[in-house]
Order: sequence, then C-alpha cells, then structure tokens
Amino acid sequence: MFNKILVAIDYSAGRKQVFDQALSLAKADQGNLILLHVLSVEENNPAITPYLRQHKDHCIHVDSRIMRRANEVYDQEWSAWKQQGIKILRHFTEQAIAAGISTEFSQITGHPGSTICEFAHSCDANVIVIGRKGHSGLKEMFLGSVSNYVIHHAPCSILLVQTPVLKESTSPKSIDKQIYA
Repeated sequence: MFNKILVAIDYSAGRKQVFDQALSLAKADQGNLILLHVLSVEENNPAITPYLRQHKDHCIHVDSRIMRRANEVYDQEWSAWKQQGIKILRHFTEQAIAAGISTEFSQITGHPGSTICEFAHSCDANVIVIGRKGHSGLKEMFLGSVSNYVIHHAPCSILLVQTPVLKESTSPKSIDKQIYA
C-alpha cells in the first residue's frame, strides 16, 4: 500500500517518534523510506545576518568590518547546521537499513511546508510522515505550522505524529547530544 514513505525529519525532540512510526509503517508494508530534512532560516534562526544581508543598502551605519564578521559567523553556524542535519539523517538511515528497510535521504534548503510537498510530488511518495508539536492559538498563528501547511497542500496521504512540545535548545551541540539519546 505505502511503498514510498517520505519522512519529514526536523531538529525537534519528537523526530525519533516520527522516524519510529515511519519505520513501523515501512516494515508492515515492505515500503522504502525517503528521509527529508529541510534547512530553513526559520528553524535555524542564526543571529541577524540574513536581515542585514537583505537590507544592507538601508543599514547605513553598519561598519563593513562588523558586517563582514557577522557574515563569517553566520556562514560558520549555517555550515554546522547543515552538517548536523546530515548526521541526523545518516543516523536514522543506518537504523532503517539495519532493520532491513531500503532507505535514502536528502537535505534541501527552503521553506519547510512547501519544500516537503514539492519533494513528495517529485519522488512520487505515497505517504508523508510528519510530526506535529501541538502549538495552538496565537503561537501557531505567529509561528506557522509546517504540518498544517502539508495537510492542506500534500499530493498524497499524510500520517501525522503528535509529538510533545518541549522547551529545547536547537544548537548543533545540543542536537548532537539528542541524536544518540
């Protein structure tokens, strides 16, 4: 039934629950997993550099040395963020392969909701497995909801995994500790 299972992996604490549900589904249906992590400024939020880059013509009083250093720091953080995403994807891929499930992974830069839907369409996924943190009210209105976007725009079925809302750090070092927890 579900032979191509797209699994949306993020940096949240609930990513293991999402992966475990997808792995169970793949075992039951002899399906293949496609793990996807979308790198986004919204998820990473490293400093203010993207704002400065976008509005550099209007930031008259920003010293060029400060701007250059801010860009260097941003680029270092972004590189660490990308490597952390690959590390998480490899970890889950190894687990799935050890369980006998054919698995591949991809990491793409973009807006999470639309990128997940476009990727699902391009790889002909039968189902998207995605987590939902349970934000509601004003928090969801201001932060948005990737899962809500996917529900309304996905080209295939969706398995929504309710995950706990936890206060957590999303720095590469704290995520590294969570991978093997």
